[in-house]
Amino acid sequence: MSVEQLAQDVKEGRIDTVLACQIDMQGRLMGKRFQAEFFLESAIDETHSCNYLQATDMEMETVEGYKSTSWEAGYGDYVMKPDLATLRRLPWLEGTALVLCDVLDHHTHEEVPHSPRAVLKKQVRRLQDNGFKA
Repeated sequence: MSVEQLAQDVKEGRIDTVLACQIDMQGRLMGKRFQAEFFLESAIDETHSCNYLQATDMEMETVEGYKSTSWEAGYGDYVMKPDLATLRRLPWLEGTALVLCDVLDHHTHEEVPHSPRAVLKKQVRRLQDNGFKA
């Protein structure tokens, strides 16, 4: 789905909600639910989430060992940058679209290296560098 198609579907009342989600360390979708017009006006370039979401276990308890996230270092924000190539309508949630987000450092805007999407991108690049493709 293109941004233009999303805007048209919003205008015509077919989409009213956009989920902007990152993938957490357990493979779950974590993110924000936006009113669709607000997403198009204000969150299409980036939004934010607590960096806690990239350092929890299945019970949403913090995991020790992360420099960026801990009780000692504090809990700040990460940037969630929507990857518009992943924008899709969700057939099981009426009126809802989903976009996956890359997780970026709040200050440098560099990808958070331990986020699952960053790990996957690195592995795909390594495959390509060795003459393979996935």
